[in-house]
Amino acid sequence: MAADGYVDARGAYCQAPVIMLKEEMDRLPAGGVLKVDVDNAPTGEDVRVWARRMGHEIVGEEKAGEKTTISIRKGA
Repeated sequence: MAADGYVDARGAYCQAPVIMLKEEMDRLPAGGVLKVDVDNAPTGEDVRVWARRMGHEIVGEEKAGEKTTISIRKGA
């Protein structure tokens, strides 16, 4: 799936990934897709919860070793 934005949140914890997500998501138009790379389960869950609470849709998830790439479609 093609992406309109990208965040590398590998190695980031607590609020940092959510802050990076919000900054990049704000740059995208409604319907745009943001890909986020994470490398730990708690950060991945933070990304999923944040996306849903903000009205965005998780449209894909791929795991390769320690890295998980989550694709999020921006809501209206």
